[in-house]
Amino acid sequence: MIQTVLIAAIFAAFAGHVDAECANACNGHGTCTSYDMCICNRNWQASDCSERVCMFGLAHVDTPKGDLDMDGTVSDPNLLIIDNSYTYPYGTTEQFPQMQDSDLAALDNSAHYYMECSNKGKCDRSTGECECYDGYDGVSCQRASCPGYPNSCSGHGVCKTIKQLANADYGNVYELWDKDKTMGCECDKGYSGPDCSERECKYGVDPLYLDDVSTVKYSIFDFATLSTSAKMTSRGEQKVATLFTNGEIEPEDGKWAIRYFDNHGEDWMTDPIIAGASCADVMDALYALPNDVITPSSLSCTMTSVYNGTENTFSYTTKSYDTDHPESSAHPYRLIYQMSLWEARTPNNEGEISTLSPITVYTGSNDTNIADAYDRVTISGFIYRIKFLGNPGKIRNPEIEVYLDGKRPSLVSPEGKVITKVWTDGQQGEYNDYFADHCDGVTAKIAHTTGALTRTSYLTGMTSAEKNLLKKCLGDSDFDTSNNQDVYNWDVGTKLYPHMIKLVRTVTTYTDGGYYAVLWYDTTVYYDEDKASSDGTFKLLNPFDSPDTFATDDYDIYTTKGTLALTSNNSEATFGFASKYIYMTNITYDQHGYNSSDAFDGDISCEIGNNNAGKMAYIQHCLNKTDLFTVLNWEFPAVNPPYINLYTAERLYTGNYQYSVADRFNTPHWEGLHTDTHELHYMTHFINTDIATNWGASIGNFTTYNAAQAEVSFGKPQFHVYKFFPSTDSTYEYVAPCSNRGICDTDTGVCECFNGYTSDSCATQASLAV
Repeated sequence: MIQTVLIAAIFAAFAGHVDAECANACNGHGTCTSYDMCICNRNWQASDCSERVCMFGLAHVDTPKGDLDMDGTVSDPNLLIIDNSYTYPYGTTEQFPQMQDSDLAALDNSAHYYMECSNKGKCDRSTGECECYDGYDGVSCQRASCPGYPNSCSGHGVCKTIKQLANADYGNVYELWDKDKTMGCECDKGYSGPDCSERECKYGVDPLYLDDVSTVKYSIFDFATLSTSAKMTSRGEQKVATLFTNGEIEPEDGKWAIRYFDNHGEDWMTDPIIAGASCADVMDALYALPNDVITPSSLSCTMTSVYNGTENTFSYTTKSYDTDHPESSAHPYRLIYQMSLWEARTPNNEGEISTLSPITVYTGSNDTNIADAYDRVTISGFIYRIKFLGNPGKIRNPEIEVYLDGKRPSLVSPEGKVITKVWTDGQQGEYNDYFADHCDGVTAKIAHTTGALTRTSYLTGMTSAEKNLLKKCLGDSDFDTSNNQDVYNWDVGTKLYPHMIKLVRTVTTYTDGGYYAVLWYDTTVYYDEDKASSDGTFKLLNPFDSPDTFATDDYDIYTTKGTLALTSNNSEATFGFASKYIYMTNITYDQHGYNSSDAFDGDISCEIGNNNAGKMAYIQHCLNKTDLFTVLNWEFPAVNPPYINLYTAERLYTGNYQYSVADRFNTPHWEGLHTDTHELHYMTHFINTDIATNWGASIGNFTTYNAAQAEVSFGKPQFHVYKFFPSTDSTYEYVAPCSNRGICDTDTGVCECFNGYTSDSCATQASLAV
């Protein structure tokens, strides 16, 4: 009997053990619990914990989850459901999770939440590794592969995230959900295409573009090595050596170099150039660059020496003439420089952008009567105007390098601060001629009224018939043909929408690319010679002077169907000379402010969010990256640069607020308005340009208060940003690979020229093709 009871007890115990046995004992990857259920270890799943869980990543595309708990409804994104899930150990939601945007606003509908293999791969449950679909890679298939993966970018580029690519492009910022997921190739210079497999061919000027009137706009840059030293009294090796050294204890000649960028974007740096070198030495350094980067015998150089000169007036007292148009020639071209060197007012160890910039009072190129506390800077040094007549196209702004010995500068001024600048004065290279419409039958001369702020340039020397032809050529200016005038179907031009043209001297060389000008028709004044038959005057918004200053020069006029438009009358532009940074501001905002939520502080960028959407009420045309623009003052044309640069916006961004309004403007308190301690928005909004400015503009039309609370009005004319909208009907790409007269073999990078054209860029027209 006892034996029977023991056997029964043993079987009962065994039976109990069998009841608690989990499938395959959870395969050693989990814990067996009651009800024969496995609680799997992390990254294991299935009823017996035999399957691996693969890596999760932000989903490239989302998969709707639906009614997971089968209650007949899809619950809202804040309700967590599904407990004890291997895939979602912390639960999940039936709708996509509610997220926040960059302004911390809740998003009711969101996407790209974490999914296994980022929803672009299949999980191998035996290994826990994602088997990515074609075009995706990474442990969780989180990356959209670069072309050619795993041999990405054909060996001629680097595979980077979209965030890295944006940063490589003038420091732009990309912070969207796919910043580390979307990939692309950054090609080596000379290669292009999605996978960097295509070789680029040589650029040239379309030979069919050149005719009796069309000319080429080659790049002409000024290179300046300057010092704020005021002890240079005359020219000579002794004085040059005193002005610039290499900074060593036993000083030697100071040295600098030019960094030049070709059509493909590759940079080339010259051998060291001795400070104060002759034009011949500078050109030799450029010619010595390998691979004929600079076409032999194609450069022209003019050297201007500055000795204790005032930054914006020295060239009026010291005459300097263009090498190709000397003082003794029929058309002498005098070089005029009106600088405004902002970095001369920053500490010696800082450049133009300084921590003190927002609270520093700067000046503009046209400022002459200013307080002693902000007096003009005295400079000494050398300026080289170099014409790159063998390198057509839009060339990236060259740079001057002064760190030729690691981190130690090789160009030092013992008695002052070294300032180097590179800029173009209305003579930028181009691929596209945006003003390709020649106004046939019209030539004009340039004349001027007198006065300091009221001096105005205007077109003259035209007959009534020519003026009417010009009206027809100008056409519409404001995107609205319904308000055009008379039989010529044209707009006179306004502050919001003036006309933009190109002026080219009628008798000139093919390398004279002309100058941009902005004009409008004033029907209230009659400056023309034929006043009896005149109904107005074509005024120029820029105080354009013929380079030879001759009033007898005739100019051909080129127009465009494109539009020049004021971005915002409430946003003011301020910038230093030869700078790639233009600051957008609204002094009224900083001084007085607004109680409304849509206060406008001058930012004209097209990027908006919940915290600045109201700004669009103050902006007629916002500015985006790659947009073309220029900066002008409408009320006082005399303060504008004589020659206009057309800039490309490479980056628009907002910096951090560092100071209060009182730090800059000493603004008194107004009830309900800004106080002295309100954050200063002045000089926080930037436009990064492709080429350096050829002018300087200080802020204007605001009132500040001195220590005694006495009102002090600066009253400087305001500069505004004007955006240019090109028209395809008026644009001709005349500098292109193979000069538009051949096909580029992207396997070899060699041009296959059409019949009748030859040379490595197909830019030479054979006689048989005529």
